[in-house]
Amino acid sequence: MNVESSHQLELDIPSSDPEQFPPLQLDKSSKKSPWPIAILVMLVVAGLFGWRACSTTSNSTSPIEEKTKSAARLPVRAVRAKVASIKRWVTSPDGDVRVERYKQLIFEANGEVNYLAKIDGRYLREGDFVRKGQLLATIDDREYRANIRAAKADQEVAQRTEKQAIASLRQSEANLRQAKADLDLAKVEAKRRQTLFAQGVIPATDRDTFNNKVVQAEVGVQVAQENVTSAKEQIAVSKASSEANNEKLFNTTVAREDTQLVSPINGIVAYLNIREGEYWNAARVQSATTYQTTVESVPIVVVDPSSFEVSMELPATEGKLIRPGQPAYIALDEDISQAAVKGTSENSLVKIAKAKGTVFSVTPAVTPGGRAVQVRVRINEGRKNVRIGARVQTWIATQTKTQAITLPFGAVTTRDRKSYVFVVNKKTGRVEQRPVVLDIEGLDRISIARGLKPGELVVTEGSNRLVHNSPVEVVSANNPL
Repeated sequence: MNVESSHQLELDIPSSDPEQFPPLQLDKSSKKSPWPIAILVMLVVAGLFGWRACSTTSNSTSPIEEKTKSAARLPVRAVRAKVASIKRWVTSPDGDVRVERYKQLIFEANGEVNYLAKIDGRYLREGDFVRKGQLLATIDDREYRANIRAAKADQEVAQRTEKQAIASLRQSEANLRQAKADLDLAKVEAKRRQTLFAQGVIPATDRDTFNNKVVQAEVGVQVAQENVTSAKEQIAVSKASSEANNEKLFNTTVAREDTQLVSPINGIVAYLNIREGEYWNAARVQSATTYQTTVESVPIVVVDPSSFEVSMELPATEGKLIRPGQPAYIALDEDISQAAVKGTSENSLVKIAKAKGTVFSVTPAVTPGGRAVQVRVRINEGRKNVRIGARVQTWIATQTKTQAITLPFGAVTTRDRKSYVFVVNKKTGRVEQRPVVLDIEGLDRISIARGLKPGELVVTEGSNRLVHNSPVEVVSANNPL
């Protein structure tokens, strides 16, 4: 503060004009008075003390005002709105892994398991890949092999009998043709002899002899015809016997197949419930009452790995968002519990997912009781990481935007059922409460359809204490609020 400006000193100093103020004639013997000078000095000193007091007062109050202003600003954390890809997810926490195509291999006969396939020098075990037509296990089949040998012997006898019957038929047909030729010749000779007899050339005995030959030839034709018929019947009997033996051989061979387990598909051994040297009894499967007890009692279950799928039920409101072909991520229950502590994001979802797939089918009907729709997801990647019957959680990406303005969930507040964000003005140090229109809700972020621009600074923590135009101080993520 300026002394001259705060304390104006008005002093009456005589003018130097000699006409207006003539010089005083002092007596040399008289002395000057010291009071005017003393008063002037006192005033100057008082002015200096006043200036210092004002300056001290001004300097001491300024930090208080600044501190007051600083204390009035609310500390918040903020991020800038960025353009990024975002997906809308539908989650099902109660799915289970199944296979669309699988085969239960069962011994239909009883007996001791005397063979179990080996893979790389070790016995077959669950998880091994097997080929279509590969023999996996057998039980004692000596009785069946004996029956097959007997059936083959009977078949050979029947085939020989049939061949003989065919040969007999051919001979009988040849005999028939010869008998018919003999009959024709006998008739011609008999007719000629009748003419000669009528002319009186030959006696009646010659005529009667040739007539008898005609009768004999007719009998020969009849016998030959009966032989042909008999041969045909023998062929029919032989064929029936041969067919019966073929059927017997086939049934015996099939019965022997009941002692063998052959993979009907290229697949993976899902369950293996037998060991070499064990006695198998078919009643084990018949006594099973549930699906789980069945698969645990069946000797071998082979599944088609290309048909692994997750079956789940979704609420009807979410089910209407599902379409065939949408991508899906599958994670095991135990991995989900660990990820829940850290928080699930799209990046963490990719890390914890054990398998990936696509939506295969969506049931159009809604279950009456649960008001839910059945959804099946076909697993395309990571089949080895999941097991049949495992409980899994599935995320299905129902909508994707590659260019969206996104914010963390904490950046959006809801008041009076309307969505707002607090945008920080760095110049003024204050926030603007701005209404926004939300779009896609991701796992850890949400996209803004209207009301926000990319790059704007938005409060993410501390917004519960804010109102429009509140003064704020943005702190770093490392400093506590």
